[in-house]
Amino acid sequence: MNRRDFVKLTLYSSVMAGLGLPSTRAFAAGPNRTLVNIMCLGGADFRYMFAPNPSDADYANKYWEARSQLYSGHASYSSAWGALYSATAAGFGIYNQAGWLKAQYDAGNVAIVCNVVGSENRQHDHSQIIINTGDLNASRFALDRDGWGGRLAEAIGAANVVAMSHDISAFCKGTDPANRTAQVIHARDTRNFALSNGNNATTQRVARALKNYYKGKQLEATNKPASWPYHKFIQHEQKLREFGDPFKALTDANPIPAALLDIADSSSPNRLNRLGFAKECSNLYDSFTGAELFQLRVAAMEYGGWDTHRSQQSGFENNISDLFGTNGGLATLTNSLPADVVNNTVFVFTTDFGRQLRANGDNGTDHGTGNYMILIGPAVNGGVYGEMHPRREISTAEGPAPFDVRGADIKGLTSFERVLSRLCNWVEPGSGIKVFPNMAYANLNTYPDGPILEPGVDLSNLLA
Repeated sequence: MNRRDFVKLTLYSSVMAGLGLPSTRAFAAGPNRTLVNIMCLGGADFRYMFAPNPSDADYANKYWEARSQLYSGHASYSSAWGALYSATAAGFGIYNQAGWLKAQYDAGNVAIVCNVVGSENRQHDHSQIIINTGDLNASRFALDRDGWGGRLAEAIGAANVVAMSHDISAFCKGTDPANRTAQVIHARDTRNFALSNGNNATTQRVARALKNYYKGKQLEATNKPASWPYHKFIQHEQKLREFGDPFKALTDANPIPAALLDIADSSSPNRLNRLGFAKECSNLYDSFTGAELFQLRVAAMEYGGWDTHRSQQSGFENNISDLFGTNGGLATLTNSLPADVVNNTVFVFTTDFGRQLRANGDNGTDHGTGNYMILIGPAVNGGVYGEMHPRREISTAEGPAPFDVRGADIKGLTSFERVLSRLCNWVEPGSGIKVFPNMAYANLNTYPDGPILEPGVDLSNLLA
């Protein structure tokens, strides 16, 4: 660091101390535990990513009969398996394009929770509200309400949800109807986060004038009722002043690693999604750099393009390569972060809903209900929780097997509250029941709507 940057950082540290804000130390020693929620928009078919081994002949034959259309260019399941999947020690296969995920699974850092209850309405907008709010009974029109990430930040107290994506989703929002974003920082473009102080004599004068103008407006706002429409605008300007310059000092002194910039490959066939996620990964890197300043404990990311009604194979390969590939966003991000930051971070992947068990005739799958939930991080006790490829899907005593029925779904046996409340407790002990009040009924068999758990599954050691 040169002398100019050193003086700049020292000056901003003094300013922050006067504001009662943390110092500008980058990647502070002993980072807090952090949850990163990645919403896979469109309904991801995670059953397709974790396929049965051909040696499990009974299940594999049914699987191929129902899903062969998803594997273009392969005449048999053994051919598709050999070309597209890598076997795990547990027997099932992980799609080859998800090389980083496979390496993390082999290292014991991936938990796959099977047969998780999903939204049953099969509508994207409503289902996204349900999973983002963490409420299976959320109304389709509940656009202005709290999310489980926002409730977690409130349960922690001195914490914020930092949103990396273009919009602030319901996941981030808090319980105060007058100010849902009180504990939210929108970090959609961290390298242009601060308000401009001008770059020449004229614009510098304008910037100073605006700064003084808004100082006056802040004083005026203290005498205005809560219904005054400009409160949020004034709050945002004030927070940008408080955070912007100190954060810019940090990011100026800590350039985004070249490897992270390189993943924004304009030649990718999945260009728009890839560019968007690459930007989010850079935003998250910067947010970890300024974690103390941001009071980062919960982060929100998104990746679209999972609505695979047609040509699932090509679309799915591009998506998982960007997210889970050896040279994808998360592999590059975690390789760029200090080890103690990675060790104290858990990624959880949520999505609208699952996909149906049978292919739909257009080389894709239609909207379903149940699905898998994936957690990744060194703090995760890796493995499979629940029956990954249930026998009931290929043979039942009650009637036709689900794989033989068009429109059949993965049967949800474990409520998502069971998984996500454990994750909340890892981030902040005791927060799970505050974020998911229904967990109060988890062990009461007489309560019909209590969060259910697949028989034989124990999630008590899901996280270290």
